Amino acid sequence: MSQNRCPFCGERIQRNNLTCPRCFREIPREPQAGCSRITTDNVQKKYPEKSLGIALFLAAAPAFAGILGLGMIYLNPRERRGYWFLAAGLALFLPIIILFFTMRDSGLLSAMLLLAAIAVILLLYASAAVAAFIETVFGSVFKILRF
Repeated sequence: MSQNRCPFCGERIQRNNLTCPRCFREIPREPQAGCSRITTDNVQKKYPEKSLGIALFLAAAPAFAGILGLGMIYLNPRERRGYWFLAAGLALFLPIIILFFTMRDSGLLSAMLLLAAIAVILLLYASAAVAAFIETVFGSVFKILRF
C-alpha cells in the first residue's frame, strides 16, 4: 500500500489509517485551511535525522549514574516518555544510594534487611533501564513483545 506522512508529526502512515500510530492524532481526510501538510522536505528540515548510535549511547551509558531516558529525549524532545523514564530512574536510583550509605553505618541485622531492600529496588531499576533502552531502539517495548 502507498504511504503518506502524518500532518502533525511526520510519521509514515498507511494511506487508509484513521489515526497516526505515533502521535495518536486523527488524520484529516481532506486538507484543511491553515493546516499545512508535512512533505518529505519539510520533515527533513523540521525533524533532522538523528544518529541512532548517539541515541543508543545516551540510552546505555548514563544509566549507570541513575539517568534513564536520555536516548528518547535526544531522538524526540517533545515526547513525554523520555521524561517519565528520567523521573522514574532518579526516583529508583536515589533510594539505592541512600540505603547503601545507611547500610554502612548499621548493625548486622539492619544491614541484611537494607541489603534486601536494595536488591529489590535495584531489580526494579535494572528493568526500567532495559525498558528505556528497548524504547530507544524499537520505539516501544510492545513492538519487541508483539502486543
